[in-house]
Amino acid sequence: MHDGSTPHEQSWGGWLDDQQQPLVVVFAAAWNDPDASVLEAVRAELRGLGAGMLVVASDAAFCFRPDCDVDETLPPALLEAEALAALQRRIGLRAGELDTGDLILTLLDDESNVRMQSVQEGPPSAAVAVLETLRWAGKSAAFGSRVLFSRREAVMLSLIGAVALSASACQRPAKPPAPARPARGAEHEVEVVLNVNGADQRLRLEPRVTLLDALRERLLLTGTKKGCDHGQCGACTVLLDGRRVNACLVLAITARGKRIITIEGLGTRNTLDPVQAAFVHEDALQCGYCTPGQIMSAKGLLAEGRAHTDDDVREHMSGNLCRCGAYANIVRAIQSVRGSAAPG
Repeated sequence: MHDGSTPHEQSWGGWLDDQQQPLVVVFAAAWNDPDASVLEAVRAELRGLGAGMLVVASDAAFCFRPDCDVDETLPPALLEAEALAALQRRIGLRAGELDTGDLILTLLDDESNVRMQSVQEGPPSAAVAVLETLRWAGKSAAFGSRVLFSRREAVMLSLIGAVALSASACQRPAKPPAPARPARGAEHEVEVVLNVNGADQRLRLEPRVTLLDALRERLLLTGTKKGCDHGQCGACTVLLDGRRVNACLVLAITARGKRIITIEGLGTRNTLDPVQAAFVHEDALQCGYCTPGQIMSAKGLLAEGRAHTDDDVREHMSGNLCRCGAYANIVRAIQSVRGSAAPG
């Protein structure tokens, strides 16, 4: 809750900086007084994610905090036209963008940096649209916690995935995410558009940033692992225009105009990619740290069509190390996929 300062002493910059938690910012033409059951479901999902929500609409303006049962009424000073315009600029919205009547959902991390933005064309119920997004995010966060994500990483990763999912279901493509706010003193950053898992991501990066760091640190696609960071272990393997590469050895700016596929782009929790399913069935993992890189390398290997015998597979997968020693099962998993794809 606020510290008792007068409305005129408040500012969106200070208010956002005080949140210290992920925040979902929703601009909608109207909130339309949704059913109590829908609101309670939205609150439950936000509590589960440890995220707050700010709603600004023509008929409602409030903030929900996961640790408080009462919605916080925003100070009038924050809802004045100039103040709202400042908020829109802060989260990367252009003048007039709210006049379309679309629902615009923006994700801020716990340092108030814009991480992702999506647009949904005039949904019949803004609250229902937000609830569907949050429910997907909750499932993703629960899954992430089982694969050694921290609570903060799970929340951010799941919310970003949820926003991306809601954008893909829109009638028009979602606009590219707002560039991440550059660090102080980063005078030499350049704008880079990367096509990751079928979606364009607009970033500002220093030319020396590797594809691995761009994926993990800027896009929070942490399934691609950082192992040796010298191209020797294969934990960071991704597909670049269908070819397997070590992301730690590729500069992000050189990946412009190419199709990047990471482990997050292969399958879903309910429909695994055949290689993912084979790794599970053959128990081809132990600690799991190298597994994303092993799977991506296996995908590339199978597409290349060069390895046929077990010895061929061992040779062409030799750039991917498994310190747990699951090599025999990895070979069986790859060969089972090859066998299931064979004619007859």
